[in-house]
Amino acid sequence: MPDAIIFDTEFTSWEGAMARKWSGPNEYRELVQIGAVRIDANSLEVLETFEILTKPVRNPQLSAYFIGLTGIRQDQLDANGLDFETGLAQFMQFIGGLPPWSYGGDVSVLAENMQLNGMPVPADWPTIEATNLVPWFHKHAPQTKGINSGRLASTLGVPLKITEHTGLGDSLSILAAIKELMRQGASSPFTVGQGAGG
Repeated sequence: MPDAIIFDTEFTSWEGAMARKWSGPNEYRELVQIGAVRIDANSLEVLETFEILTKPVRNPQLSAYFIGLTGIRQDQLDANGLDFETGLAQFMQFIGGLPPWSYGGDVSVLAENMQLNGMPVPADWPTIEATNLVPWFHKHAPQTKGINSGRLASTLGVPLKITEHTGLGDSLSILAAIKELMRQGASSPFTVGQGAGG
C-alpha cells in the first residue's frame, strides 16, 4: 500500500456561521490554514508534515471568533500568509497525486476556494464520498459522532498534545485515532476509490 495523506483545513468563520451554513452577509469559507501529514499507509508512521497559512481575500481581517477558536492571530497571518494559489500549489506538491483524506468535506472547502479565487476545479478533483473518513470512524467508533477532528484522539482515550482547531494538530488527532481503531482490529480506511466506509 502506498503512502497516505491526512489533511485538515481552517477557514474563516463567525459566531453561528456553522449553524447558518455560512449563509450570512459576506460569509465565505475562505481558507486560512492547511495542515497535513504524509504517512506510511502500512505502519501509519509519519513521514512528513505540512502546514501553511493562506490569506483570505473576501474577509482579510480574521474575526475574534475565529482567532479565539484556532489561536491563529491576524499578525501571524499578515506576516506569514500566502495567497491561495501559491498555498494550493504547495499543498498539491506535498500530496504528490495521492488522495487527500480528511475528517469531513475539506476537499470541498478547497474546491470552493478555487472558485472564489477564479481558478477552475480540476475534472479529477477528489470527491467527499471518496476521501471522507467520517463514515469509517462512525462505523468503527460510534462514540465519535458529533466529535470534531481535533478531539478524536482524546475521545478514544489516546493521550496527544496538540493544538485543537489547527490544521496540523487536527490531522495528527485523526491519525492517532485511526491508529487506535486499527490496533483494536478495524480495517484500514485508506482504500482508494472505495470511500472510507469499509
